[in-house]
Amino acid sequence: MPVIISTMTKTNVESYAQERFELNRQKQTLKEQQQQRLSITYNGGLFRVDMTLLNYLYMKNVNAGLFGQSTKCILPDSYDTPIEVDTEELIKICDDRWNEVYNDWYNEYTDLKTKRKVEDICVEDLKNKE
Repeated sequence: MPVIISTMTKTNVESYAQERFELNRQKQTLKEQQQQRLSITYNGGLFRVDMTLLNYLYMKNVNAGLFGQSTKCILPDSYDTPIEVDTEELIKICDDRWNEVYNDWYNEYTDLKTKRKVEDICVEDLKNKE
């Protein structure tokens, strides 16, 4: 049987585990922060921008163009209140918010994943709270 010799000491393993735990915690915090920003208000309603809403709005606009249908429709908002929307206006707002949030999320995640020490991640977390 082959013998596996580990070059990692107990301190290295603990440090690595702590780094991974902190990185995953920071990723989760970042995700929660960015997802909160995906809410928009439109015509008195609160909508959560997600793939389902974007797909519906895109398809409604395509149907309006191809079949001469109206771009106005009634959609339930986050509180299940029916809201009349113009899909052309709403898709512009949703698309802008989606791109803004996901670009910020990507940039912050890229910065986060380059951190290799727990101290770097924790210090960055403290700076953001101030």
